[in-house]
Amino acid sequence: ILAHLLNLSPLEIYLHPEKEVSKEELERILKERLTLKPLPYILKKVYFFGRAFYLEEGVLIPRQESEILVEVILNIIRERRLKDGTLLELGCGSGVLSITLLLEEKSLRVFANDISDTALKVTRENAKMHKVVERLRLLKGDFLSPFKKKPLFHLIFSNPPYLSHKEWEALDPEVKLFEPKEALLSGIQGTEFQEILIREASFYLKKGGFLIFEMGYNQSQRIAELAKDFNWKYQFFKDLLGYERVALLWRENI
Repeated sequence: ILAHLLNLSPLEIYLHPEKEVSKEELERILKERLTLKPLPYILKKVYFFGRAFYLEEGVLIPRQESEILVEVILNIIRERRLKDGTLLELGCGSGVLSITLLLEEKSLRVFANDISDTALKVTRENAKMHKVVERLRLLKGDFLSPFKKKPLFHLIFSNPPYLSHKEWEALDPEVKLFEPKEALLSGIQGTEFQEILIREASFYLKKGGFLIFEMGYNQSQRIAELAKDFNWKYQFFKDLLGYERVALLWRENI
């Protein structure tokens, strides 16, 4: 909160003890926070991969564990020499994943889509803020629906909804009250969207392409079963708490 009010980074607060904050603005923020509204929605700002991004209500708040997803994608891009590649993000939300990748690799091009007008608006604002508009193409649509079944992409990635109905019901009130349900809930078992990805992604990937997505902490067994059913090879990556959080899939014959 102090960093926001003083327009400083959290570290810079300690370097400028002489700075003063507005009492009225601080009281306004604290009053909103008492309603359980998440702080990123109040401040209209969230930090991801060391950078500040704009955020609005109606768009999922990026989580720290999603930085693992970015790291896995960057490793694949660098190991497989895909720095000039074309990527597709399904369900871009605030755009932090695509924009971070574009900032880390200056020759990439990314297509990204979302079904939410608010999400697309926020992503556009963030793309302008970080000066990557020319390399980011945004489309409105649900998952793969805006695209023809052609092998256009070197890599498809997503942080899809992955909560089951049971997990949704058990969420903290500040999540259930304020964050978009459609960005969190993925059918009864929590793997509805992952099943679509695993079944359909190969039609859109170039030969030797990759599918990478985030998943729930307890879903690796189900994802492995689905991967085998559709002839994908797979590897899982753990988050900082030791949960298998990111799935990497590829097929030798596409």
